[in-house]
Amino acid sequence: MAINYLSSVDFNQNELIKARIENQPNDASVGTGVEGQLYYDTTLDVLKVFSNGSWVEVGGGVTTLTTTDSTFIDLTPNTATSGAVTVTAALSATGTPDNTKYLRGDNTWSPISGISGTTYDLDSIQVGSDVAITLVGSDATIDTLTLVAGTNITLTDNGSNSITIDSSNLDQTITLTGEVTGSGTSSIATTVSDNVLDVANFNASAIITAAEGIENNNNDTTLPTSAAVKAYVDTSVVGGLVYQGGYDAATNTPNLDATPIVGIKKGWTYTVTVDGLFFTEQVRVGDVLIAEIDSPTTLAEWTTVQNNIDIASASQIGIGNVAAGSGVNVSYSNGTATVSVPAAAVISGSIAVPTSGTYTYPSSITAGQGFFNVLIQLVDSNGETVYADVQRLSTTTFSVNYGVTEPTGVIALVQKIG
Repeated sequence: MAINYLSSVDFNQNELIKARIENQPNDASVGTGVEGQLYYDTTLDVLKVFSNGSWVEVGGGVTTLTTTDSTFIDLTPNTATSGAVTVTAALSATGTPDNTKYLRGDNTWSPISGISGTTYDLDSIQVGSDVAITLVGSDATIDTLTLVAGTNITLTDNGSNSITIDSSNLDQTITLTGEVTGSGTSSIATTVSDNVLDVANFNASAIITAAEGIENNNNDTTLPTSAAVKAYVDTSVVGGLVYQGGYDAATNTPNLDATPIVGIKKGWTYTVTVDGLFFTEQVRVGDVLIAEIDSPTTLAEWTTVQNNIDIASASQIGIGNVAAGSGVNVSYSNGTATVSVPAAAVISGSIAVPTSGTYTYPSSITAGQGFFNVLIQLVDSNGETVYADVQRLSTTTFSVNYGVTEPTGVIALVQKIG
């Protein structure tokens, strides 16, 4: 069942997403339209619009297609005047193309070998055996020439000038021995022998001892000894918070409050993951427990940080209460709030609205009780909701404007909230 709109709908330039135009098999089925009305003809598979008193196809069809051949391209269209039209394009050059030919300016496929004075620029050549290379043309160049070891190459120009390169004379291997070893030609990968580096190998000014202290040598040019590192860490973590993980207060896991308690250090910190009693205190999920001494055995030797005692807000769970407001009742029992709406807060009534015009609210909604907080819904004699332009004018009146001939028996259901 379609929704009846008795006024125009303004989308304010927003998109109409996944909308479907009315489908009908022919013009007779959709009936006489109004100027600009659309429907989709499922028999002809075309979109139609009502224009100048009749239904016409949107966009129409192709009536004429003319193609013109160019010097290099032939165009062959079919003869269709509506629907799909196919145009085929083909090269019009003479001769047979292949990978040794190029297309000349006179539209002829010609051999590349017939081009005189062609420049050859070789970016890279790798030679693996004795070979002779002749460069032809004044612009011929080789950017990179790579020779495999033991290979000789002879380069010859257009004339009688030539040069021979013996690859055995190009690479000289350098070998390192001693505590650092390695070999190579253009680059050398080195290896330091095991157990040859110790403190004695470094200048004394590059080593920081425990007595000198890491904190007094903040730079990137010295190295601390292991004793200096240990002394610094021991000093830094004394009394600091050290997170140990979660605590299940329901099962006392790990053991924090049952004798014997061993190994807990000052500053160790836990987060409660399951509600329960910690010694004699109720703790909740999210609370934090901090040891104040080594091996604490009483609640007083722990600091408990509760996570749920802040004032509540729209996004924060915490302490708060529910207050009664206009049209809302609140009552408490054992800390539980019950919220209810008084019956008098909702006032309703109905009134017939057969034509466009201004109407007064039903008598049950008195002056001063409503304005924008009044709900108005239009219903026709079939029980269907209809949509028209409805505006609340004052605390006592509202208007209805039908954009088309209104259906019979329309009533306005009026409800005042609060």
